Amino acid sequence: MKRLFLAASAGALLLASVTACSGPGTSRDGTLTFAAPTAATTMDPDLLPLRQMSMYDTPVYDTLTALSHDETVQPRLATAWTSGKDAAGPYLDLTLRAGLKFPDGTPFTSRTVAANIARSQNLPKSTNRASLAGVQTQTLGDYKVRLHSANGVGALPRLFAGPTGMMISDKAIADKEDLSGQAAGIGPFTLKSVQPSRVVYAKTPGYWDPKAAAVDTLVIEYLADDAKLNAVRSGAIDVTILPNDMVKPAESAGYTVEQSLGAENYTFSINSAIKPFDDPRVREAVNLALDRARICTGLLHGNCEATGQIMGAGTTAFDPNLGLNKFPYDPERAKALVAEAGATGAHVDIATVAGNKTFEQLATILQQQLEAVGLKASVVPLAPPQVVSRFTQAKDIAIAFGATGNAFDPSESIERYVLPTGLYNPGKASVPGVAQLAAAAKMETDQTKRTEDYREISGMIDSSSFLIPVLTPKTAYVIAPYVTGWQMPWAPSFPDFRGVSG
Repeated sequence: MKRLFLAASAGALLLASVTACSGPGTSRDGTLTFAAPTAATTMDPDLLPLRQMSMYDTPVYDTLTALSHDETVQPRLATAWTSGKDAAGPYLDLTLRAGLKFPDGTPFTSRTVAANIARSQNLPKSTNRASLAGVQTQTLGDYKVRLHSANGVGALPRLFAGPTGMMISDKAIADKEDLSGQAAGIGPFTLKSVQPSRVVYAKTPGYWDPKAAAVDTLVIEYLADDAKLNAVRSGAIDVTILPNDMVKPAESAGYTVEQSLGAENYTFSINSAIKPFDDPRVREAVNLALDRARICTGLLHGNCEATGQIMGAGTTAFDPNLGLNKFPYDPERAKALVAEAGATGAHVDIATVAGNKTFEQLATILQQQLEAVGLKASVVPLAPPQVVSRFTQAKDIAIAFGATGNAFDPSESIERYVLPTGLYNPGKASVPGVAQLAAAAKMETDQTKRTEDYREISGMIDSSSFLIPVLTPKTAYVIAPYVTGWQMPWAPSFPDFRGVSG
């Protein structure tokens, strides 16, 4: 089966797009084109290296639940859910939408949910395995399923709004189909073609929600920031995300701009097993070396919130009262700590996402501020999957850029970045007390109380930790004037194309 690769020609894609339209004031004849900030490497919802890549899957894979703009959980393939506890422990009961079939003719039932959970738990390299660890399924009829977990079920309703809840056909699972370049889901669109950095979808005939696909064709393509701005100016794309310094040119080209704080939080992770970061004094020095407030005003012109938290400032799990008290800017103290640890002159590699102007600039600022306190640093621009693999598998990069908070439940961010077992914590460091509170939050099913737990966890991370939270950006979506039905998603990294017409 054909796979996706990152090495596409943005210029060729842009030329193809430009010839397909006549400017930002003209309808696109039933086609909606979105320029994405990341490329897809697979269409398999169980193998996504970054949660942000789920935007390529959402048109073709309905999820069990959905998250609204205010982060309340809404029905989709599951129409209702209740939680409780029986002799086997905590459970979540899902009532499913009846009468649906996958494109291959397989009925969607409780057995589908059981098959999907088993696949997520057992598929080699599954990126959904941790979210479903310990979950057991019990079918209670064709359209009702009970999910037990000794670890608690509080996170499941939100998790099921993302890749964890994307339902694959029972037949495709049984046949062990390679889903890297094809899809086997129920969705408002079906997959038409998969090319390097460009995916094309066609409206699904007879889909259960007839208003969901408001265009005949949907195109999602990856473009670097400069290429996206050129495409906006030429009217080649309908909706995209742009850096804030590109907003005015987009407005001049006739596009509407909508900005909001969201879940995404710009954070660098440290491998605490790589010298000199095995010394907590050096980790603290890195945090003290950063002038977060100045970075926010200088790099993003104030279109952001400087932060010392792992959760994004636009989410309910963010604690607005914490400020930067635990992450002050103190370069003199930072320089003294580096010297005290005997680390002056130590070399540091910083991995960041190539082609993303803001990410590369932020990594360069970190490089400069680390050099000011006695460390020698180099910026290593890489494709997104390479940032992940170099930092988490090869483990030859000391610091890696990450956009934390891009998780459908706060538990994912904690489990991936903070707990010793986390993928983005290759040094297996820990923050005292976090593991216990994180476990309690997963047992809790009241979403308001869970939010309070995650705000408390935010306050437990301080400047001696292995995380370098920097800021939450205001994400700028640019929308062509003829686009209708567009709504800002609950988190900027997860655009929703349901009901959007170009």
